[in-house]
Amino acid sequence: MAFKKIVVAGSSGNLADHVLKALLDCTTPKFDVTVLTRSNSGKKVSVPGARVVPVNYGDKADLAAAVSGADAIMNLVSGKVGGVVDKQLLEAAKETGVRRIFPCWCGMDVLHPSAVALFTRPDGSPLAPVVSPVQDARKFLALAEENSTVSFTTLIPSLFIDAALEGRFGTIEPQNRKITLFDDGKHHVTGSSLPFIGACFVAVLQMDEEKTKNKRIRVAEVRTSLKEIAETFEKVTKLEFEKVPVSIESMLAKRQKALEEGQIIPAFYTSLMTAVFNGSGAGDIEDGLQFDGDGFLTLKRKSIEELVTEAVAKVDIA
Repeated sequence: MAFKKIVVAGSSGNLADHVLKALLDCTTPKFDVTVLTRSNSGKKVSVPGARVVPVNYGDKADLAAAVSGADAIMNLVSGKVGGVVDKQLLEAAKETGVRRIFPCWCGMDVLHPSAVALFTRPDGSPLAPVVSPVQDARKFLALAEENSTVSFTTLIPSLFIDAALEGRFGTIEPQNRKITLFDDGKHHVTGSSLPFIGACFVAVLQMDEEKTKNKRIRVAEVRTSLKEIAETFEKVTKLEFEKVPVSIESMLAKRQKALEEGQIIPAFYTSLMTAVFNGSGAGDIEDGLQFDGDGFLTLKRKSIEELVTEAVAKVDIA
């Protein structure tokens, strides 16, 4: 049975924009899309081609009514709120018979051993109680063991490469012509642009339902390194970029110091950057380069030079 009636939680943010565009642009099948927005946001949201339903996520009856009849739910609410909304949507899905849920975490492979070590404490508890990607991912894996009526699919695209190249995460700063090179930038990392991720979501919805049931699907648009990214920026702009050397060892020491001082958010961010760029495999989803959605992925992958060229056109470089 195809997924046609899709409920999307979250309408703001770059990922939501691109996923919604991909869903609404698709004609085979033509998705029936409902977008949930917070009823107390004070904002009037309009998404041409989709039904917009204000909802109180904390009201079980209200949320159940909003998702009733859907085939699948996509949670695009990000940050610490996303994990809370995951749980609320899962409960509503179980109550109303929704078959599939796509949890909010969309990034590196948080269940890779190196990521698990970085995002959990020695006792197994979350590094940051308000954001617990490892524990949340394990809860969805448990759906298969529970033989639940609801299944999940998690997309793992690693680094949002276009956002990173535009300087939104700090490691790559084209505006300042500066790039931080962890361990001389030698480690590989994969990434996916936001339009590519949107296309992957749609491809997964079109695939055989059993092939994606209770699966963590690894996707990648490009495989590169910080060293190659620096070289590509210099090639495209014909300008010299400052390369700031930082060792992964020093990042781990910085993480430990932040933990000892009770600085949880800095510790989490340092863990995030370390996991993505340390070459361990959490951020290097090489096998994701083979994903084609059983032929349903129609968006062509771009090279790192093409992606850098697009980023340069969008930012003011000093």
